[in-house]
Amino acid sequence: MKRELPAYAVLPPCPVTVVCTYDASEKPNGLAVSWTGIAVSEPPHVMIAVRPGRYSHAALCERGEFTMNIPSEDQMREADYFGITSGRKTNKFADLGLTPVPAEHVHAPMIAEFPLSLECRVVSRQEIGSHSVFIAEILAVHAEEGILDEKGRIDVTAMRPLSYDHAKYLYLGQGPVLGRAFSAGKERKKE
Repeated sequence: MKRELPAYAVLPPCPVTVVCTYDASEKPNGLAVSWTGIAVSEPPHVMIAVRPGRYSHAALCERGEFTMNIPSEDQMREADYFGITSGRKTNKFADLGLTPVPAEHVHAPMIAEFPLSLECRVVSRQEIGSHSVFIAEILAVHAEEGILDEKGRIDVTAMRPLSYDHAKYLYLGQGPVLGRAFSAGKERKKE
């Protein structure tokens, strides 16, 4: 039997992303964001939720452009650092020895060492409770060759993206492939 719990932010696991902008002085900055996801597939849009008190919030509002960078399991410590350190006080890229690369379609840096980067332009912002929710169109996708399959598609098993368990504050790795979507349930389907 299921037990009712108080309502809280739960949709496990959450993706781990680092959203990057340039600040007002053109310093590259990044913020770990797990309140994110695909908003719509055609045309492709993502959503991110950021607290107004975060240093990156002003740049997101003023510039309306960002990159979303997805770390692999091996980059857990770097991703966590982007979330526990403020860009007000330091240059996170320099601290971590990471390379900010100018995006091609938006004025924001990508993280060269992370395997996947999305260039995004904000199309909508709404204030909801404790966060500003930004809806942004994905203008370009940049993927390392090593995470692409023979058809040029992203291979998640090769990428090994990092996930986050908000309830226990844990980072998780990618598990084994369990089946194929739009196929695994066919044995249960009644004709």
